[in-house]
Formats: sequence, C-alpha cells, structure tokens
Amino acid sequence: MGSKQISRSIAGSSISALAREFVDENLKTGGKIFGQAGFNYAAHIRRQEFKPGQWPLLSLLVPSIDLTFRRDEITIAGFDDDRVRELHDFIHNHPANFDRAHLKTTARIDTQENPEEYISRVEKALLEINRGNYVKVIPSRAVNIQDKVDMPATLLLGRRANNPARTFSLNHAGFQATGFSPELVMSVQERKVITEPLAGTRSCNGSEAEVERLRRELLNDPKEIVEHVISVKEAIEELERLCVPHSVTIDDFMSVRIRGSVQHLGSRVAGILSPDKDMWDAFEILFPSITASGIPKHTAIQAIQRLEHQTRELYSGAVIMIEDPECFEATLVLRSVFQDATRQWIQAGAGVISQSNPQRELRETCEKLASIAPFVVMESRP
Repeated sequence: MGSKQISRSIAGSSISALAREFVDENLKTGGKIFGQAGFNYAAHIRRQEFKPGQWPLLSLLVPSIDLTFRRDEITIAGFDDDRVRELHDFIHNHPANFDRAHLKTTARIDTQENPEEYISRVEKALLEINRGNYVKVIPSRAVNIQDKVDMPATLLLGRRANNPARTFSLNHAGFQATGFSPELVMSVQERKVITEPLAGTRSCNGSEAEVERLRRELLNDPKEIVEHVISVKEAIEELERLCVPHSVTIDDFMSVRIRGSVQHLGSRVAGILSPDKDMWDAFEILFPSITASGIPKHTAIQAIQRLEHQTRELYSGAVIMIEDPECFEATLVLRSVFQDATRQWIQAGAGVISQSNPQRELRETCEKLASIAPFVVMESRP
C-alpha cells in the first residue's frame, strides 16, 4: 500500500482538536491508537514560549499490524489480510533464535557526569523557590551515549531487572525510545479517571537489611513527605477541575512502590469525569505529571525552560494508548533511553522544594539513572 502525507494549518484550531478528530475517525476501524506527547506539548497547550526540539509535540498512529503476546499464544490482527497471513506463516515456521550473548554488549555510561552543572541548576531553583516564584520544580539532567542503541535488546534486558507500572518501546519516524515507566500520568476507563503521583525516592540496591533501612528512611524523611503530600494535594485539585463534585477520592496514600533499583512513595487519586469533559480534557489538565514538572504546574514548566539548556523532547512526556472512546491511558516517560538521527541519551530529574539539598538531589538522579543505564545494549557491529 502506498503512503500519503497531508499537511494542515492549525491556525484558528488546535492540535487537540485535530487529535480528537483523528481518534474519532480511526477508532471506527476497531484498532488501537498509540502515540507520544513530548514535554513541550504541555507548554504549547498553555500558550507558553518554549525551545523547539526535533521530536514531535504530539504523534498518534494506528498500526497496520497488531501482535498481542500472551504466555502461550501470539494473536495477529490487521487491515491487510495478506500481510497478516504472511506474518503468521513466518512466526509459525521460524522459531525465535535470538543471540543472548549480544545482551552483554551494554553501554559504558557515567551516571555522575557533570555533577557541578546539575548542582548549580538545583541551587538556581532553590533561589527561585525562596523568592516565592513557585513551590516545587523538577530539574533534570541528560547523559549522552556514544554508540547507537539496540532498542529491542535493551527492552529485553531491562524488563528482566525492572518492575515498572508500564513498559514500552517505540520507533516512529526515526524517533526511538525504550522505557520502564514508574507511574501513570492518567487513565480513563468508563468515565473513571485515575492519576498516580510518585514523589519521594530512595535506592533499592544493597542487602535486604539496607533496602529496609532506606525504606524506613524514605517513610520518615520530612522533605520526602512534604514533597509527596503537596504533589497529592495538587493532583486532587486538578481532578476536581475535571470531575463530578465530591467524586474525587484518594484510593491509596503514600505507600512504598518498588520500581527496579529505586523505591518511591506513591499514591492513587481518582474521580468520575464530568459529563461536559472528555478524556482529552483530562489529559491536557493532568499532563505533564506534577511529579515531572512542579507546582504550580504552569510556572514550573516555565522554570524548566530557563533551568535546562536542552529541550526535553519525549523525556517526562507521555506514551499513549487509546483502545476505545472510553479507554485512554498515558504513561509517564521516565527511566528511558532515547535515540534519534543525531544522538542517544538517558535522563533523570529530582523534585526540588525549599527543604532540598543539592547533593541529595544529584544522588537521586544517579539512583534513577541506575534503573536504565546498566541495561542499555549497543547495536552489534559487523
């Protein structure tokens, strides 16, 4: 089948209006819709200035072939019967023959690269917080990787060592990412909208006794508790803008959730979507996650543009899956490796509030990078 490209101006309209149109049209076929929203999509929908990047603000697609893997079967579906049949015959007649020795060719990544630059970034954020500019912000740091990344191999190796909320790997128009997301931005299922803020972090490496000591430290650290509580409070306020009055509840509060080599404080906030709101309204209020931007969100997004020299691209954005008009899920893009035509990198941030210590926030980024850095597999060379 041939491909075609159609360009349309969004003057007098919006990206979200085109997204709704795309979703309404393509869900009629019965397939799923997948997509990605870059961090700068948040600035765009709030009419803020931002540094343009190379990656799309928003990208949605309907796959021509859909493979569903279960423990004992693979289901193949698609719009082209001949291609579905061809792929079925190939899988049936060609057992998997993956060279597992290739998984040992992991990248050498220094997760403590340029510590002074990040500490300076945190110190600037603390000055702005003390001036009353905002309450919380999440500055991040990117670590570049020299060689090309084998994304499927990274997915396989990393998934064995992580227990994320969601796992994903994408390659769309040359923009690639593989990640082990610790939390949901939001999900909507039959009008129930859920968001799960994670804020507060400790390492999960070491002996059982050491991990338990860090768990108790996490649960009793005043800075981590304050950071988590104000994030949950903000999540409640966002849902109250979207939901039926008095329907917002905290279903889980400040439980410890293990995500690979780190453990977090996590909560779940839920509500019933108002009749005059749809799932895209919910996404545009809850995106980006409070835990990847800050409080107030609008001001924190502006601060990130000042504090960080490189565009975030998909980092701290979202990957999206829409199964039907009442089922929308957006997963936060953290603990991920990114690759395009010009570079490949990993990235992590830490929540900065008035009680923050720059050295501790640097260490937190290293702890988070440890959930992805050891599992980045390089492309094999001839």
